[in-house]
This record gives sequence, structure tokens and C-alpha cells, in this order.
Amino acid sequence: MKHIIIGIVLSFSILGLTISTPIKAEIEGDFLQEKHNVFYDAFLVFLNPYAQKAINKKYPTRSYALWNSDILEVKRMTGGYSQYDFKVKVKYDTYTGAHNPPEGPVIITFEVKTDKVTVIDIKG
Repeated sequence: MKHIIIGIVLSFSILGLTISTPIKAEIEGDFLQEKHNVFYDAFLVFLNPYAQKAINKKYPTRSYALWNSDILEVKRMTGGYSQYDFKVKVKYDTYTGAHNPPEGPVIITFEVKTDKVTVIDIKG
């Protein structure tokens, strides 16, 4: 009888560990995804004034929304971990008027340094 009770308790313990592990991994994955989204949203907000100026200069009638923008690439320009010069490529889906179909994507390449942000290319 004692062996049966120990076997049942041991079985439930092992079952509990195997079931809880994927849930923990899923929660950690969600946390990392949320952290990733917050970082990208903050970066889009940081680049927004430069994007708005560049898009309005090339396409004066177009608008865009940050929620419909994607960071395509972030590339460190110089070697080493202490260098903070980046090339950032962002896609903005543009439109003219609130209820009109999209005009198409505009891809802007930014050069981001500690003292300035420069638009180096705009395609669309």
C-alpha cells in the first residue's frame, strides 16, 4: 500500500513538472515579444519627425501611421560594441486621405548617430 501511494505521488509530481515547463516557456516568450514590440515602437517614435519631414518633402499629399510601419533592418555601422552609429531601414505604408486605398510603401534609410539622425535614402 505504501509503494502504491509513493508511486501515485511521484507520478503526479513528474506530470506536474512536465506540464508546467511549456507554460513557463510560453510566458517568457510572450514577455520577450512584448519587450521587442515596446523597443521597436519607441524606435519608430524616435524616428518619426525625420520620417515625416522626408515623406512630406517627397510626397506632400501622403500620410502614414506608426502602427502600420515596420523596421526592416538595424545595422551597426562600425565594429565593436562601444560604437553607436547605425543604419536603420524602415517601411512606411502611405496613403492619401483617411478612407482611400494605400499609395504604397515608402522605405527610408536613416543614419543614426549619437549627435544626429540623417535620412540617407528614400524609395517608394
